[in-house]
Amino acid sequence: MSGPPSLRSRIRSATLLLLVLVAGAGAYALPRVFHLGGAIRETLYRNYKSIEAAHHMHAALGVLELAERDGRGAQELARQRERFMHWLDVEEHDFTEIGEPELARDIEQRANRLFDEIASAPPGVRHDREFDELHARLDDLVAMNQAAMFRADSRASRLGTRLTYEFAACLALLLVAGAALSWGLGWALTRPLTELAERLRGISQRHTQVRLGPQPLAELEAVAREFNEMAEQLEQYEKLNVERLLFEKSKTEAIIESLEDGVVLIDSHGVITHINEIAALILDIEPADALGSPFDDLSSNSPHYLRVRDALRALGRAGREAPRTEVQLHVRGRDHSYVLRPIPLRRADMEGVFGTLLILQDVTYLRDQDRARSNLVETLSHELRTPLTSLTLSAQLMRREEATLEPRQRELLRTVLEECTRMKQLIDNLLGLARGELASISLARERLDLARITDEVAGRFSLQLEDKQVRLDKHIVAVPPVSGDPVKLSWVVSNLVGNALRYTPRGGSIEVATSSSDDTVRLEVADTGPGIAPELRDYIFERFAQYGASGEEKGSAGLGLAIAKDIVMAHGGRIFVTGNTPTGSRFVVQLPAAREA
Repeated sequence: MSGPPSLRSRIRSATLLLLVLVAGAGAYALPRVFHLGGAIRETLYRNYKSIEAAHHMHAALGVLELAERDGRGAQELARQRERFMHWLDVEEHDFTEIGEPELARDIEQRANRLFDEIASAPPGVRHDREFDELHARLDDLVAMNQAAMFRADSRASRLGTRLTYEFAACLALLLVAGAALSWGLGWALTRPLTELAERLRGISQRHTQVRLGPQPLAELEAVAREFNEMAEQLEQYEKLNVERLLFEKSKTEAIIESLEDGVVLIDSHGVITHINEIAALILDIEPADALGSPFDDLSSNSPHYLRVRDALRALGRAGREAPRTEVQLHVRGRDHSYVLRPIPLRRADMEGVFGTLLILQDVTYLRDQDRARSNLVETLSHELRTPLTSLTLSAQLMRREEATLEPRQRELLRTVLEECTRMKQLIDNLLGLARGELASISLARERLDLARITDEVAGRFSLQLEDKQVRLDKHIVAVPPVSGDPVKLSWVVSNLVGNALRYTPRGGSIEVATSSSDDTVRLEVADTGPGIAPELRDYIFERFAQYGASGEEKGSAGLGLAIAKDIVMAHGGRIFVTGNTPTGSRFVVQLPAAREA
C-alpha cells in the first residue's frame, strides 16, 4: 500500500510551472530592457560630458575676464587658454548631435581670435563684447545637448511605459498561477499544522500525554512520528526533573539551615522566598509569617526587624560606595553584633539581578576580642605610668648634678630624658587608642626643620646600632620647613628607625634620607630585612597588626605604625611602604611644606 503523497513532489511541480512562466517573461523582456538601458545610458553620458565641458569653458572665460578687468589679463591668459582648449578638445571628441561639430569649430575660432587679441592688446583694453559672444555660443552648445537629453528621456519614457504594460500582464499571469498553487498547498497543510499547533500548546501547558494521529503528507507523517517520541521523552524527563528539583531544594535548605549566620533569600520583587531559623531568631519574626511577604513590609513591630530593615534601606541608598553596616541586637540573653551583607544574585547568561541574598554575619566574637584588647592596652598603659614617672624624676634629679658628670654620661642622661618624654607620649597615644580617641590627635604646631629632627632622632640609636652591628647610612639634606608638632614627628621618625633596626639582621644596613619636591617634604627609612609582602603593605598600618618572616621578632603590640599613620595624617601628609632594592622595606612619609608667613 503506497503512502501519502509527498509535499516535496507537489512543491516541485508548482515551482517548475512558475519557473517556466518566469523564464518566458524574462526571455522576452530582458534583452529589450538591456538594449534600451545601454543606448540611453550612452547618449545621456555623452550629452552630459559635452555640457560639463561647456561649463568648464565658461569658468575659464570667467576667470580670464575678471583678470582682464583687474589688469592681469596677460598674466592669466596662458593658464586659462590651456584650460579652455583642454575642455574644447574633450567636446570635439564627443559629438552626438547634428550641427554640433560646426558649433564647436565656431567656438574654437572665436576663442583663438579673442586670446590673440588679449595677448597683443595694451594694458587697460577690455574685450567685453567678444567675451559675451563667446559665452553665448557656449550657451548654445549647452542648450543643444540639453535638448538631446530631453529627447532621449522622452524616448525612454515611451518605451518604459510599453514595457510596464507587458510586465504587468506577465505579473498578472504569475499571480493567478501562484494564487492557485498557494490555495492548493495551503489546503493540504492547514489542517495538519493546526492539529500540530494544538498538540504543541498542550505540551507547553505540561500535558505530555497528547499524541498526533495519521497525516495526509509524508513529511507531516515524519513530523508526527518525531513529535510522539518527543512527547514520551518529555513525560519521562518531567518525572525525573521534579524528583531532582525536590532533592536539590532539600539539599539547599539543609545547607542554609546549618549555617551559623542568618540568611534571607529575597526575589527580584522584594519578596522573601526563604529564611533560616537563625535569621528568624535575629529578626524576632516567625518564618511562616515571613515567607511570601515583602521584606520591607512585614507585619511585625519587632525592634530587631525594624533596625535591620532601616539599616538595609540606608545601605541601598548609599550604593556601592557604602561602608560596612553593623547593627547591635540583644539576642539569646546578650548583646550581639551583626554585619549586614546584601549580595545581588546574577545568572552568568543574564543581565540584571534576579534576587538578593541577605546575610546577617555574627561578628560578636571579633568585637569581644577588640574590647578585650583595648582593655588590656588601657591597663598596661596605666601600669606603665608609675615606673616611667619614677624614672623621669630620677633622671631629672641626676640632671641637677650634670656638671659633675663626664661628657659620655651627660649624653646618656639627655638620651634617657628624651626617651622618657617619648615613652610618655606613646602611653598617652595608647590610652587614646584604647578609648577610641586617636583619630582626633591634638598638635602643637610650629615651624620645624624635619632634616634636623631626623638627624637627631637617628643619632639616638647609635648604641643599639653598634650592639647589633648594623650600619646607618644618612642621606639627610636641607629641606623646606614643615608646620607640625616636634614631639609627635620625632616619635614617628623614632618608630620607623626602631622598626628598621628590629627587622634588619646583624651586619645589615639602614638608610635614612630626606628630600623635597614642589611643596612636599619627603622622609624615607629603608632597611635590608626580609621585607613585607605586597598584599600586607596596607594591612600593617591597622591597629594591632603584626608581621614577621623567617622567625624574625614581631613588634611589641602592633600599634606603632597605626599611631604613626594617624600622626602623619593629622599633619596633612601620608605614609606608605614599598619594597627596597635588593631586599627589605622602604617606608616613605610625605608632609606638606609650611607656607611662607
